Amino acid sequence: MIDPTHSQKWKELSEHSSELRANSLEELLIGDPSRLEDLSFRFNDERNPWGDFYIDFSKQLITKETLNLLVALAYELELPRKINDLFSGETVNISENRPALHTALRSPGTSEVDVDDIIRSELMKAKGFASMVRDGGWRGATGKEISTVVNIGIGGSHLGPLMTSTALKDYAIWDGSLRFVSNIDPSDIVSKLEDLDPESTLFIINSKSFTTKETIKNAETAIKWLQERLGSGEEVLEKHLAAVTANAEKAAQLGIQENNIFSIWDWVGGRFSIFSSVGLTLMIALGGLHYEMLRDGARSIDDHFRSVDLSENIPVLMGLIGIWNRNFLGYENHAVLPYSEDLKYFPSYLEQLEMESNGKNTLQNGEKVTANTSPIVLGGIGTNAQHSFFQLLHHGTTIIPADFIVFSQPTREFLDRLSKSLPQHEILVANCFAQSKALALGSSHDSNHHNADGNRPSTTILGKRLEPHSLGQLIAIYEHKVFTMGAIWNINSFDQEGVQLGKSIAEDIENAISITKDYSSFDPSTRSLLSIYDEWKR
Repeated sequence: MIDPTHSQKWKELSEHSSELRANSLEELLIGDPSRLEDLSFRFNDERNPWGDFYIDFSKQLITKETLNLLVALAYELELPRKINDLFSGETVNISENRPALHTALRSPGTSEVDVDDIIRSELMKAKGFASMVRDGGWRGATGKEISTVVNIGIGGSHLGPLMTSTALKDYAIWDGSLRFVSNIDPSDIVSKLEDLDPESTLFIINSKSFTTKETIKNAETAIKWLQERLGSGEEVLEKHLAAVTANAEKAAQLGIQENNIFSIWDWVGGRFSIFSSVGLTLMIALGGLHYEMLRDGARSIDDHFRSVDLSENIPVLMGLIGIWNRNFLGYENHAVLPYSEDLKYFPSYLEQLEMESNGKNTLQNGEKVTANTSPIVLGGIGTNAQHSFFQLLHHGTTIIPADFIVFSQPTREFLDRLSKSLPQHEILVANCFAQSKALALGSSHDSNHHNADGNRPSTTILGKRLEPHSLGQLIAIYEHKVFTMGAIWNINSFDQEGVQLGKSIAEDIENAISITKDYSSFDPSTRSLLSIYDEWKR
């Protein structure tokens, strides 16, 4: 397993970057008549006409030669083999000695690994349950239909369902409502429960390990809330609690009935789990057709990622340009800027996906990395973000490459409710295109206060319309972008040991606070904070 910085193409890219820095984006955009043809790619989806995307890399500080060198680097570091290993069930999660089979979740019957029957069976079980809740066949302990589903989870068990249900709210066919609880701060769950009817509320406890403290404590609070209002009978928990987990035994200990426990497996990481039973809330809200469109969209990108040459492979190129910006141009941050209110949680979703996957300092062989890995991912929705942090993007001393995401048409429900002639959407699109142009080209004025230097790179992702199929595609594009970057860096994108470290220390501190009252083993700062906490909590 080679350190990427020792490869020949990495050295050539370093030399190339020194030469390219002398160019400006304005010179490149205006001076090269073939630039747009060379650096833009169109994805035409035969499965669904709404799944067409146009990806414009022409405002990145690259040339056709840059892409050629990056693709050559990917071949030198055996990216095609690593992609095949991912899909064929090889042990790509080295530290935990397991495969990463999230792509099999959306392709049962066509994958190369022996999990298809397991996936298909669990999907049918989850869909059946979702249908009963949606159609009124599943009722609470007092006979009321379920009108609110509360998802209790954290990390991927929270962000995935929250992001997707919000993005596709106009495609929900269920009249009920979804709520999401993740924070251990009691104000989160208290605020979500205070106006609910317990007789018509269903809780889904979403935890792969079923030992995640934040989720389990919130689940215990939900159970107490139910029992105080509906009694402690067995039927209360049976009718108002379900679980998604890889640890059915722990879920049963909490009082959840076996038939209400839905499986996730150790070969699916939380941040890659949206197409498993983790998406049970989505199955309830969206219904079978729209949920299958979501999966089909992701599957179309899986097929593209596996089969298309690296030089025209959209997730691969996005990942390689991410490597270029991080390692050869030295940009430490990356912004994700969807011009869609419905995608307001997409930046947060990608923050976890990218930084938890690739925020690593160790190569696959256990040696320390010699190249910087994941950038800091941030973002917000346009045009709101224009009036908060875009000042820094244009005039700040830190250059932050960006992905702009926008759609040619508003959502279906928007068109149904309002006239097509309404100008808001065109204004939205104009703002998106204007921002990418301004970042690239800047402006010239007599006063430095008004000058914008430009030369700030971005990618524009233009889709036809945000709907289930196209959202599935977006999710898979970024999943595979993240995998590509991790494969080039030769790190493990599928573990999260930094997360585990924080959990372990928190356990020690919690025990000291609640049981031992002995703070002597902690550092001076932590001892001081604990002492003041004790003083003030009384």
